[in-house]
Amino acid sequence: MVNIRGADQQKGSASPRAEVGEIDTKKPFQSVKAAVSLFGEVALKGKPAVRRSRLSSENVIDKETQLLLAQREVSRFKRVLQSAETTKARANSELQKAKRTLNDLTTKLKAVDESKKSAIETAEAVKEKARRLEEAKSQQLVGNAARKRELDEARQQYKMAARELNAAKQQINKIRQDFDAALESKSSSFQQAAETQRSANMNKERVSELSKEIGAMRESAQQLKIASAQIQEQQENLVEEKDARIHFCKAATAEAEKNLEILKKEYDPELTKNLEVKLAETSAEIELLQEEMKKAHALEMEKVKVLTIEFNEATKALQEIATEESSLRHMLTSLAADLENVKTEKIELLEKEIEKEYAAMEKETESARREAEELKKKAEEMRKNAEELKEETKNARLLAQDVEGKLELALKEAEEAKAAEKKAHEDMKTISESESIQDQDFGNKIKLAPEEFESLKKKEEESGNIADTKVADAMAQIEVVKARNKEAEKKLVANLKAIEEIKEATDMALRSAEMSEAAEKTLETQLQRWREEAQTMVVA
Repeated sequence: MVNIRGADQQKGSASPRAEVGEIDTKKPFQSVKAAVSLFGEVALKGKPAVRRSRLSSENVIDKETQLLLAQREVSRFKRVLQSAETTKARANSELQKAKRTLNDLTTKLKAVDESKKSAIETAEAVKEKARRLEEAKSQQLVGNAARKRELDEARQQYKMAARELNAAKQQINKIRQDFDAALESKSSSFQQAAETQRSANMNKERVSELSKEIGAMRESAQQLKIASAQIQEQQENLVEEKDARIHFCKAATAEAEKNLEILKKEYDPELTKNLEVKLAETSAEIELLQEEMKKAHALEMEKVKVLTIEFNEATKALQEIATEESSLRHMLTSLAADLENVKTEKIELLEKEIEKEYAAMEKETESARREAEELKKKAEEMRKNAEELKEETKNARLLAQDVEGKLELALKEAEEAKAAEKKAHEDMKTISESESIQDQDFGNKIKLAPEEFESLKKKEEESGNIADTKVADAMAQIEVVKARNKEAEKKLVANLKAIEEIKEATDMALRSAEMSEAAEKTLETQLQRWREEAQTMVVA
């Protein structure tokens, strides 16, 4: 009976693969070798699947990381392009502002030049007027001490006006020099502001790039953490699988030992030998499996060590990047503070320059107003002189009328004297005729003594002389009156011309004052606009 079982068992052991698909309710394994071989096949089949899945997951992670890095590069380039466009637009706007300020300053300079030209023309007109007045007064007032004093005073006044105009010219030149200096300082301050803005933009771009790189490093570190967690999870799964396999091997070994005990009880020497051989083979295979498991565990541990080293290096790099980021932020804050200081200094310089220009323009307008008031006073004085001359001409005309009346009386007296002279001549003629007839008719004519005849001659001569002297005096008075009238008319014409010239000079001075006031208003508007721009820059 034992032999039959051994033969059956030999047949079954000889063909184990024929019974794989059959249902065996007796024993799970025919022998220990069969169990070990089955376990080894399962172990060997499961191990490369895990490796294959690990390799495929690593490839997928690499591809995903490459895709993320490419997307980040594309977004970074887009941001760089956008920032370049914004900086270009900002630079264009700054250029337009600089052009506008340059145009405003050129218009102001033209206005100052025009005011200077008008002041020069006013000075020339005043000089010409003074020269004309001096010539007219030198021709009209020769020998008159009071008129000379007035002429000297007028000359001094015109000299003072000329000095004031020269001072105004110097002041305008000084204003122009200050204006040029202000333009140079403004251009230098604008250049400094542009350089600081460019450096700030470069630092901002550098900080943004570094922050992006830091974010990328953080993401890569996060991915490394996730990968390390996945690797640890896979290691834990492998350890669990190994423990399960070891447990399964122990269970199979225990079951094989039980079967061996059962077979020992059913002792068959040939079967025992076969089982010992199979047991030796199974133990050798188990040792090989244990060595392979040890090698795989060592490889996994080495990989874990490499990953931990890489993780530590990544954390160190992150720490270094964080320190660099903090230093860059500190540098950025310092640069921002420097930029604010430069902006405030620029604003203060602009305000000081504009205040200087404003004060200079106020002085210029005040001097123009004073000149206008002085010219008005001079015009009033000239008007008074004209009124006096009108009164003098009126008096001269009245005097001329009086003299004409006297002249008429003198002419009447002269005519009467001439009539008396004529009568005396006739009397003399009659007397001479009577003397010639005296010899013929002594009784019919009257006789005259020689004394009477001489007295009549003297009376005739005296009356003729008196008439001549009266006529000469009347003619002299008429000539004097005519000369006075001519002189008064000349004075009146000269004073009217002087009044017209003073009016023109006053109008020119008023126009220059209005121009200076307009320039002052433009400076005020420019100051207000610069202050608003400075406030907007500070807010930005």
